[in-house]
Amino acid sequence: MKNLNKILELIRKTGDRYLFEDEKGDLYIILSAKDYESLIFKYSEVKNFSEEELLNKINKDIAIWKATQEDEKLLEDWQDLEPKTEEKLKEENEDQYYFEPVEDED
Repeated sequence: MKNLNKILELIRKTGDRYLFEDEKGDLYIILSAKDYESLIFKYSEVKNFSEEELLNKINKDIAIWKATQEDEKLLEDWQDLEPKTEEKLKEENEDQYYFEPVEDED
């Protein structure tokens, strides 16, 4: 019981959850009642949505997921880029053109 009190106190302080396995290999989680309620009611929040509200929520969730995937891809890809050498930078700058305004001769 002393160990359980230590675990509960740690959960209170950190807001984390505690996962343990019994002798049969079954996993259990200890979490606060507030966390449990938020998990349960989080998924039932769409129960009273109209069809349009539900579609909007789905589209928003998809957009967020897509943006996250693109961000992760960018983070992976930038590491594969080779650094530019001075020679490559000079080649790129040679082909740059600058426009300047033309003065009227009036």
